[in-house]
Amino acid sequence: MASEPRERAKRANIYDVAKLAGVSHQTVSRALNGHASIRPATKARVEAAAKELDYQPSMAARALVTKNTKMLGFLVGDTSLFGPAGWLNALERQARLAGYYAITIALKNDSPESWADPIEHLRRLGVEGVVCIAIKRGAVELVAAAYPNTPIVGVDTEDVAGVDTVGIDNFAGAKLATDHLIELGHKSILHIAGPADSIEATARLEGYSDSMTAAGLKPNVIRGDWSSATGFRLGVDLNLELDKITAIFTANDHLALGLMKALRLRNIEMPGQVSIVGFDDMPEAPYFEPSLTTVIQQFNVIGEAAMDNLINRLTGKKSPKLEPTVPNLVVRESTRRI
Repeated sequence: MASEPRERAKRANIYDVAKLAGVSHQTVSRALNGHASIRPATKARVEAAAKELDYQPSMAARALVTKNTKMLGFLVGDTSLFGPAGWLNALERQARLAGYYAITIALKNDSPESWADPIEHLRRLGVEGVVCIAIKRGAVELVAAAYPNTPIVGVDTEDVAGVDTVGIDNFAGAKLATDHLIELGHKSILHIAGPADSIEATARLEGYSDSMTAAGLKPNVIRGDWSSATGFRLGVDLNLELDKITAIFTANDHLALGLMKALRLRNIEMPGQVSIVGFDDMPEAPYFEPSLTTVIQQFNVIGEAAMDNLINRLTGKKSPKLEPTVPNLVVRESTRRI
């Protein structure tokens, strides 16, 4: 006959720790939360009892006592894209180094109504600070309204009162890319732009247009999104001869990847017939065929700056004003002088 299943071990609670340590449950709570009134010997005895029983304090209960959850809320745009994913990885790494845990929620839908629930969810969890990462125009304002007394940092977002923002200087990065092509002798330079509701795409379009106008050249823009599929579709349809296009600057590397695939299938030589510049420097960019000239985003530098700012605000320290990080251009095989 099969034996009865062993009863699942009961999870230790604060009263079990108090009994083993020979103190009250209030003393256990104060000891584990670092209260100054607890003597070192008592604190050591409580900590030893908690370790022996594998006691895990409730985060919610701890927050009620200390007002400190050690949790941050990250609201991020489409994480399938290299940019938002890069920011998120850098920020999560910096949060852990600072002793915080991150709760990440992706805001993928276009409708502002769809953003209300995840924003409220983070508020109910008692996060100490919020980081908005490459989210759509208008979302940061909703976050600021929902968290009037909570430190908020925006990474590659629009400027909103009460929110410190940091990110790459997308305008300057686009000028670097466009100026590089102009210096190589290109006069007919097409820009494949990102989505119209994207803050980054808008700044990159403006940087491209500024450089073209300053050089006495006419901007030529096709609106796309961020995907390789769109880059491929546009590459198939593009009539380079009609506009005498000799260079293309894409709003990100994904667009460049799809575009270059389409141009290869059409037997259009790169950079022989057309030079290509991307934006992001995704890890695969050196292995494109040809290797891609592109603008580098310094995720780690910006992630560190964003977290330093947030932690300083959480701990009551003064934080210096955040400035956009000036990007760099890495020149590879996809561009040439004409």
